[in-house]
Amino acid sequence: MSTLVLTRATEVASPLLRLIAPAYAEVLAALWPAPHAPFVTAPTARRHLICLTLAGDSGGGAPVDLVRLLEAPLRKAVRLVVDPAPDGLVRALERLGEIAWAPEDYRALVALLADPKPAKTLRHADRIDPAQVRTLSALPQPLREAGGAAVRVSAAQAKLLAEAHALLSRRLPTDVLAQRIAAWTRAPTAKALFSLVADDFRRDLPPPPYPGTERLKPLETAAAIREAARRYRNCLANYVDAAVDRRCAIYEWLPAPGAVIELTTDPYFGWRLDQARLENNRSVDEATRAAIIAELLAMGVHVGRSAWQIRHALDRAASPNFELEPVDAAIADYFTDD
Repeated sequence: MSTLVLTRATEVASPLLRLIAPAYAEVLAALWPAPHAPFVTAPTARRHLICLTLAGDSGGGAPVDLVRLLEAPLRKAVRLVVDPAPDGLVRALERLGEIAWAPEDYRALVALLADPKPAKTLRHADRIDPAQVRTLSALPQPLREAGGAAVRVSAAQAKLLAEAHALLSRRLPTDVLAQRIAAWTRAPTAKALFSLVADDFRRDLPPPPYPGTERLKPLETAAAIREAARRYRNCLANYVDAAVDRRCAIYEWLPAPGAVIELTTDPYFGWRLDQARLENNRSVDEATRAAIIAELLAMGVHVGRSAWQIRHALDRAASPNFELEPVDAAIADYFTDD
């Protein structure tokens, strides 16, 4: 694709021309001085074709007479710019809206129309906009071809999917990755899609720091943590990534009324009790609290002030009004709903 070489641009483009063709206004004003009637009054498909020409490569072929693009039959005019022209380009030019696109979006559109799968998606669209083209361009080829919710996400979301796909392609065998992509395409919504990709992106949880007991069971998989979150009706599912990164470990207290317990790592004490809650994040009653503490201590878990709490108290200790919170009160906070 090449363009007519202009000797100079001009700064006399009208506000209307700057509105409908912002990236090309000066060049167009040099071709058609204000009021730019031949361009402004042309059908939108013709205006887009001219801007597509200006967006293309300026070398590698004979210059294109932009004025002629307004007069030649549309299909012939398209071939003057892109030859061979991908199927659907003529019809696509009629569905791009009133405002000229950025050069990179035009180039992406032509490339997508030359690819059978995204071309089919674009052909069935009532209207084609730059956001849709950016999304399709950003998606990795397998997702673009598979369709589904992936082709309806934003360009930024598509770029994220491309990054996740690139990393997973390094970790998963080809056939396994293909199976996962097939599952992604069956996701009914973008939210469900990203949830599936996130699950595949996560590593398996590391082994629990303590094997647990008959009454205190480690939740050893992301699925187990999510299932407990449903049963206890809380936000426990948000702790999956922390558990994967070994920043926390989740246990379940099995005797009634049942509780979920979070252990976190401490630079001095190792694994320590951070919090415990009943269903709906209710506070743990004193009898259950005492039983959980005894079980944790027997396992070797630290139950008491954290290193941070001690450092924080030391920072305030020089104050004449300093009072040290009883350690039992500090422990009680781990079991109490904020």
